[in-house]
Amino acid sequence: MNPQAAQLRRSRLTLVLLGVLFVGPLIGAWILYNSGIRPGLTTNYGTLVVPTTPLPKLELHTATGEAQPELLLGRWSLVQLGAERCDGACSDRLVSSRQVRLALGAAGVEKDRVQLVFIVPSRDAAVAATEQLRPTHKILHIVADEAAAGQRAVDVFKPTDPLAVYLVDPNGNWLMTYQDQPSADELQRGLLKDLKKLLRLSSIG
Repeated sequence: MNPQAAQLRRSRLTLVLLGVLFVGPLIGAWILYNSGIRPGLTTNYGTLVVPTTPLPKLELHTATGEAQPELLLGRWSLVQLGAERCDGACSDRLVSSRQVRLALGAAGVEKDRVQLVFIVPSRDAAVAATEQLRPTHKILHIVADEAAAGQRAVDVFKPTDPLAVYLVDPNGNWLMTYQDQPSADELQRGLLKDLKKLLRLSSIG
């Protein structure tokens, strides 16, 4: 092979290598994206709901029977589902959410943009929870889920952890889930971190 041909071959090889170097990652990323594989680059603590799920209209009523059709609209909501009775673990988890909301205010974030919602399965449970919790949870929204079977909050969230906390955005979209938490302290740290970031970046609610 003459020197001129060898030089031309080397130049072509260099171009091919440069193309692989710069275009290869783009092609790889495109293939991964279209195959449904996503890199774990999110920094949120809670489990992101993908795709974000608009909540159906839930039939929520206070202990006195007042309908609350837009309760989960207009503000960021930390939602917890309850049973007929709120036991010690249930009460402790409500305290965790309350502490996170208070910590937002201490961190200079508008805590009034966040509301706490406790959904129980019946009007009797709402009466009992109101009597039990109101002295220490003065701003907690306690509501009974009176929708038909299959359309209740428990049917929407499908909890695998009875102490899970659900984050709903001001437009009524279920955004994140906090479940199977190893400790109340870890839950509070993670939830506070996520809320501070969301509230500072978002203009809604």
